[in-house]
Amino acid sequence: MSRRIEQRPPAACHALEVDASDLRATDRAELERMAFLLFLVRDFEMAVLDLKDADLIHGPAHTSVGQEAVAAGMAVALRKGDMVGSTHRAHGHFVSKAVMYYAPDGYRPLQHGVTAPVQDAVNRTLAEIMGLYEGWCRGRGGSMHLYDAASGNLGSNAIVGGGIPLATGAAWAEKLRGRDTVVVSVFGDGAINQGCFHEVANMAALWDVPILYLVENNFYAVGTGTPESSCIEDLALRSLGYGIDSLIVDGMDPLAMYIAIREAAEAMRSNPHPFFIEAKTYRHFHHAGRLPGSAFGYRSKDEEAEWRERDPIETFPQRLIAAGLMSAGELQQLRDLARASIDAAVAFCTEEREGSAGDTVRVIPAAKWPPLESLTRDVRCEEDVFEGVRFIEREDVDATTPMAYVGAIAGATRRAMERDERVIVLGEEVANLRGGAYQATRGIKEVFPERLINTPISETGFIGMAGGAASVGMRPVVEVMFPDFALMASDQLFNQIGKLRHMYGGNISFPLIVRTRVAIGFGYGGQHSMDPGSFFAQFSGWRIMAPSNAFDYVGMFNTAMRFEDPVLMLEHGMLYDSPGEVPAEGIDGGHPLDYYVPYGKARVVREGTDVTVLTYLTGVAKCLQAAEALAAEGIRAEVIDLRTLDYIGMDYEAIGRSLIKTGSLLIVEEGPRSLTLGARIADEVQERFFDYLDCPVGHVTAPDVPSMVSRVLEQAFIPSVEQIQQQMAVGARHAF
Repeated sequence: MSRRIEQRPPAACHALEVDASDLRATDRAELERMAFLLFLVRDFEMAVLDLKDADLIHGPAHTSVGQEAVAAGMAVALRKGDMVGSTHRAHGHFVSKAVMYYAPDGYRPLQHGVTAPVQDAVNRTLAEIMGLYEGWCRGRGGSMHLYDAASGNLGSNAIVGGGIPLATGAAWAEKLRGRDTVVVSVFGDGAINQGCFHEVANMAALWDVPILYLVENNFYAVGTGTPESSCIEDLALRSLGYGIDSLIVDGMDPLAMYIAIREAAEAMRSNPHPFFIEAKTYRHFHHAGRLPGSAFGYRSKDEEAEWRERDPIETFPQRLIAAGLMSAGELQQLRDLARASIDAAVAFCTEEREGSAGDTVRVIPAAKWPPLESLTRDVRCEEDVFEGVRFIEREDVDATTPMAYVGAIAGATRRAMERDERVIVLGEEVANLRGGAYQATRGIKEVFPERLINTPISETGFIGMAGGAASVGMRPVVEVMFPDFALMASDQLFNQIGKLRHMYGGNISFPLIVRTRVAIGFGYGGQHSMDPGSFFAQFSGWRIMAPSNAFDYVGMFNTAMRFEDPVLMLEHGMLYDSPGEVPAEGIDGGHPLDYYVPYGKARVVREGTDVTVLTYLTGVAKCLQAAEALAAEGIRAEVIDLRTLDYIGMDYEAIGRSLIKTGSLLIVEEGPRSLTLGARIADEVQERFFDYLDCPVGHVTAPDVPSMVSRVLEQAFIPSVEQIQQQMAVGARHAF
């Protein structure tokens, strides 16, 4: 007879209770620091609201009034070298962590006061929120995007849940390097429903990552209550299925938060594994601004009054006095120190002037704003990362040895791992099947088994974690098995990895490579056959390389590895088995695969005078075949392998030189028309080289439909040599 056997979860959830004995057992200096941070964060947030009301803050200001206990307890519990990634409501977390980092060791506010480095941290945080040049991110980040690597502030994030994979990746990187750093990922109750949390929580548990997931459950995601968004009231229970122990903590009590985080952090240092804390807390005001939530009808005034009675700014000092641990006078001194610090920060960012009505008004001096010339800085690394490097092309090499395209992928990757211990390779099946699903990692597992990492089918998770690891100094190479799968990770690829360098004022880097294999022509259909070049090209933080042969692949991969930016290495499955060649001997006596092909330089693979043809990947061979056929008719087509596809890297100089000769341009691509680069290139060409053009720009693409599985339909979908040849002939007559 059938029966059901109860299966217990692989982790446990507890609720933390603290009492007066815990208060008395805590070092007085720690209590003093917590009280000071409580007052500092509250005064900071109220100043932000005042400045917002005075129209001196542009954009939203999400304050944490009522939630200060979480920030204060966390900052005091952590070591200076620990890290925190946070949310759009991050002012308290950020300034508390910064103060504790820049304060002297053994900081006693009543003894040391507000030291100059501490005041500078407060000043710069307020300046950033106000969009001023002296802010941490040069005014670009504002309220929701605060970053300071030195103090361990990994960055606050305006995408709900978007920072969780990055923080998890940073913690993973610290573990891989043998460090005992603990990383805290703070997020709200709304973010726990984002898929990215669940993907990385699984991987964090799988790989024993020392990450502390800290959810500030203030019971409302804007105005949507937690009972409306989660089927489980205690969010801490949701980590149990991933084998992550959890703790429910009173988020209105800084001591409870301190004890919970300190104990979790020390446990993770000795035995790395993720941990989950749910801090039940409350924001006194609405999502943004100083109106209460009751003004918008999603909660009652009675509820707000009940939580006001638990306000940590009032209850914690009362407990300290009742326990005889601090006097009312000492606490007032701390309040005065905090108030003076915030007043000084406001004075740092603004000045008072006489208004038109004879009154005094506060304004932002013009000198405080970012200079307009800084607008376009820091989209990518601007330092010279190629000092001493000599770039070469195929014709610069005398002796070569055969190597297939896929062998070049594996060879270049392995050689990068030999040169730099920070290089790791991760993706689906990369360590299986004797070289990955398509043999692009062949020979690596035997040499670097611990740095070739299979991942779950969780593109958002492993790409985001790779981004986080890159942001703290690792150099990941990520294989995305099919380009279409990258769409699952769009937030991490584009909102995070592709934008944050600029948003954080050029203070962060994402030196990672994403490799992916175009599969047009293999019958995989519309969800496995994307050419993602034009899609990635929409985001200016990405560099895009598309080598069409083994020689270029190795040299361009090496070039990509030197950048401090994310690089998409675009491959094509139809090229994998194509024969090629690489140097037989090392350049200047080095390793044969240690050579560099330049970024941003197209290659003329066939010279001509009648029509310029731009293409890449498999289009190169097709265009050469078509050009050869037309040569018999006396038509000389100039074929250019673009190699670099992003806007900044597109070699418009080479295109212009060719157009001076030909006066006619044809762009050949394999993807559907609306997902190609041709329109952008044509627009730029007519803007730059209008006088050289004798006719409109021609464009060969697939029809504007997804690729098909049917052999007959897919072959009709893919541009043929005959189609290309026909359009070349039209272009040679300048008849587009």
